[in-house]
Amino acid sequence: MIARSEYFPPLIDIHIGEALGLLKAMEWVRDLQLVNMDFEVDSKTVVDNIYGERVGVSEFSVIIRNCIHLLGSDLANSDVKFIMRQANKVAHNLAKTAPLKASFRFILIYHLVLNLLL
Repeated sequence: MIARSEYFPPLIDIHIGEALGLLKAMEWVRDLQLVNMDFEVDSKTVVDNIYGERVGVSEFSVIIRNCIHLLGSDLANSDVKFIMRQANKVAHNLAKTAPLKASFRFILIYHLVLNLLL
């Protein structure tokens, strides 16, 4: 398991934050040259928009399109899955503590499980 934290200015729309977190995780995995990854997010809206046919011009739509582009190119054998928030207690507890900090911090946590064939 590896973890990473990045600072983002406060975001008004939670869906933009969720989508941006996914995009940053995907870019990081691409930069690490990892393949065949499953990304689990607790935002059904993000997953539905990635696999839906909606097209928009909002900031959220632009981020989703960037995620879709990565899934179709550098991360072609990867997948984005919805996981209920209750199933990921570590991320949920970190998210609850974020408002208690003096500065807003958007925390991204990536769990990477690699199966190596010998």
